[in-house]
Amino acid sequence: MTALHLADLLKQADCSLPDLVTQSFETYPQRLKNVRVEDPAVRRDWQNCEAVQTAIAQAESAMGDQGRVLVRASGTEPVIRVMVEAASAEVVDHWTDALADKVAQHLA
Repeated sequence: MTALHLADLLKQADCSLPDLVTQSFETYPQRLKNVRVEDPAVRRDWQNCEAVQTAIAQAESAMGDQGRVLVRASGTEPVIRVMVEAASAEVVDHWTDALADKVAQHLA
């Protein structure tokens, strides 16, 4: 069903799949930073850290619809992963470092 829908979109757009992707998707710079958190209980419960949640909310608010934040505990390593994607590399670097520092300060 998905393939049929995609074929219909390509026919309507009268272009190739790579051209359709190029026209409809803008890539942003992205950076991932891992913060080592040895205590498994702290890693599992990281979402209840108010300071980290406040920092994430500040980053999301500052970037608006020009970026996104993903913070999660790794399922395979003793780390919290901080990923930021935004319209400019400077914004990405600023918020990745700020959020990773906050995670390290309050959870590591």
